[in-house]
Amino acid sequence: MEEYIPPTAKIPFRSNKEYHVFLSFRGKDVRNTLVDHLYVALTNAGLNVFLDSQKLKKGEIIGLSLEKAIESSAIRIPIFTRGYAGSAWCLREAATMVNTQGLIIPLFYDVDPTHVRYPRGISSPYKQAFEKHYSHCDHIQRQEIEWWKYALQHICPCLQLYGHSVRYQRKEIDGWKDALKEICSRSGWSMNTTGG
Repeated sequence: MEEYIPPTAKIPFRSNKEYHVFLSFRGKDVRNTLVDHLYVALTNAGLNVFLDSQKLKKGEIIGLSLEKAIESSAIRIPIFTRGYAGSAWCLREAATMVNTQGLIIPLFYDVDPTHVRYPRGISSPYKQAFEKHYSHCDHIQRQEIEWWKYALQHICPCLQLYGHSVRYQRKEIDGWKDALKEICSRSGWSMNTTGG
């Protein structure tokens, strides 16, 4: 078993990108829980993390700023929740992730990963969200919605490799640790050689 290094350890990271990590999430679902903890753990590890509430400046055009931040991030972590697909902004972020270069590591919080990839079935919150988007769109918007669905299918084909479905407090913490270890191993970093 690998030695656990506490989140205060610094992770050496080399990248020509402005940000090491971009976090995409539905604010009302996880901003004050999982996202706050993940942001602190990543920044304590020495990573420059884009979090909208910390990095967006007043008066900026949000859509362009978020798109630029995604393009300027080496690692993109979409945190899929039951309400993620209800937000056009979140879906646009997911589509931008697929359309630009960078490692995507999805996390699944209280949502079945298959509902994200294939929004079907009566119980799927993603099916319900897409039905609502379709009911309020014209032909041009319909094309954008189809692109969102395509993006979700392409973010999630590696569910077994990258997805961490977390549901309960202890499991959440273990999921975060596993996700951080996976980010490190996929990027060629060693958490065992970092100093604290």
